[in-house]
Amino acid sequence: MTSQMQGEILFDGWSGTGDGDWVYTPWMPVRGNYAMFGVQMLANEGGITLGWEVQTRTAESPTVDPTSIVPAQTMTSVGIGQVMNTTACKQMVRYRFKLTGTASTDSYVVIRALMPSWQTDR
Repeated sequence: MTSQMQGEILFDGWSGTGDGDWVYTPWMPVRGNYAMFGVQMLANEGGITLGWEVQTRTAESPTVDPTSIVPAQTMTSVGIGQVMNTTACKQMVRYRFKLTGTASTDSYVVIRALMPSWQTDR
């Protein structure tokens, strides 16, 4: 779980997606039914709560499974949060993130979405 997939600076109170203010990573191909997913928080200015989940879909379908394949996770301090999925993945997965609070340029988090560690069953 040391490979960085995507690093981001997210400012508190950001809005603009029209989807509940979630921020998404690109879709990734699935390499097994189950995986360990991880997020590393490098900085948290302003005591923000970061929420994150993992979504799945088939390669042919533009729609996303309405439920996350991992329980909703929250982080409030610097470190690594990780979780193993309990629902089998489809063909594609992506992380989604959300911050709670009001808009401020003084409140932000620096995060890295880590590459999943797949169980080799496919």
